[in-house]
Amino acid sequence: MNVILIMTDQQAASALPVYGNSVVKAPNLEKFASQGCLFTNAYTSCPLCVPARVSTFTGQYPSAHGSLDNQKKMAPGRNHLLRIMKEAGFTTGLAGKNHCFEADDLTLFDSIEECSHHGPGKAEEKYLEVRRWIRKCQDLKGCWAWTKNPYPPELLGTHWITDRAIEFVEENREKPFFLWYSIGDPHIPFQTAEPYASMYPPEEVDMPEFREDEMETKPRAQQIDRAVMCGDEVDEERIRNIRAVYYGMNTYVDDEVGRFLARLDELGLTEDTLIVYVSDHGEYLGEHRMIRKSKSAYDCLTHVPYIVRGPGVAPGSKSEAFVSHEDTMPTILSFAGLEVPDEVQGTDLGPLLRGEVREGRAFAYGECGGHPAPWPEGKPFETCSTPTSSDWSPRMKVGGYGKMRYLRTEKWKFTASVGDRYELYDLENDPGELENLYGRPGTEEVTAELTRRLLEQTMCVANPGRWPTQIS
Repeated sequence: MNVILIMTDQQAASALPVYGNSVVKAPNLEKFASQGCLFTNAYTSCPLCVPARVSTFTGQYPSAHGSLDNQKKMAPGRNHLLRIMKEAGFTTGLAGKNHCFEADDLTLFDSIEECSHHGPGKAEEKYLEVRRWIRKCQDLKGCWAWTKNPYPPELLGTHWITDRAIEFVEENREKPFFLWYSIGDPHIPFQTAEPYASMYPPEEVDMPEFREDEMETKPRAQQIDRAVMCGDEVDEERIRNIRAVYYGMNTYVDDEVGRFLARLDELGLTEDTLIVYVSDHGEYLGEHRMIRKSKSAYDCLTHVPYIVRGPGVAPGSKSEAFVSHEDTMPTILSFAGLEVPDEVQGTDLGPLLRGEVREGRAFAYGECGGHPAPWPEGKPFETCSTPTSSDWSPRMKVGGYGKMRYLRTEKWKFTASVGDRYELYDLENDPGELENLYGRPGTEEVTAELTRRLLEQTMCVANPGRWPTQIS
């Protein structure tokens, strides 16, 4: 048996047709979903790259594995998925973005072909030329930046990564393998080549709903980051252009994944290979007049694609159970016939994938923030001169200071932040999460119940141990 983990970066579920987007074309992912199980309620436990990736490989929540922000990768000595697969005799490979493992753990890969968002650092000159162009392009320096890449798509990073993934399965098709096919798109910088760059006319893309006074009831952390990123100054035209390019990047990813899956079929590996398709987190893409990501739990950041295809998986099935990155490790280990470590907090999704049970976890839980306290009241912070000025830097988003925890059910979203305003959203009547209902008359009962549940989950994940709500 083989295992392939396909992970995209910053791909919001809402940007894909399998999750209801009527603009974006992704026929290969639609076909893939028809052959496996699509989870409609998949949520990241942290809307940041490193914590989500470490959670995927450890089966633990960030507060348990300790990687709470993008500055702390996998701690040394962890008993993670890669180590277990390697020790079980699987040939292991990474094709694409790492942003998870430090040097010692990278030695567990038999094959490593890394590639950043700008392109591969070690490759033929034609790829390096494109990498240099992206890094130097002035149109990509601002916070709300986008552009069209003048080079052919065959010279961009996602194509290079797919080539390396194909080479890996070709070279190792006679033995059990584990491949992390890790695509850096559609993460910033927002750029892609033709025909994808012009595939979606800006005037035809869908636009998020806005509310002028929205930030008045939102946490101060969000107010800070919106100010840092000039959210009140960005115009509709720029938001449309960014969404159009991002949508093109998604179709580009779909075509490359389709090319990889077709080669897997040609090699006769499909029937004996478990494939998990997931993104680490989503993207604001103009919602709440924000861009990129920040310390918040809006669905645009936390709702991610999660699709599984493989032996015994019911084709064309869907599950409304709430799942997260922490479930990936125990699910893969179970399919591979390997023991799941006691410290794993995720749940084996096998019973859901095989259609043996219909109901699973009834909520999503997540956390964000590596600092003990929020940005001090009254302390100055930098802001961009304009939405497109080159004085932008991710370090300016000081709203990320402090800690946030969230709980999401089918109807409600509740977030608690240290030293900041809490949030409560009625997702049935306000799917855009524009109106914070926390503290409003009539919400006392639901607030008390969600507070109790959030407190219990926070205590349960603070230390390694089985997640208390197993599928049964």
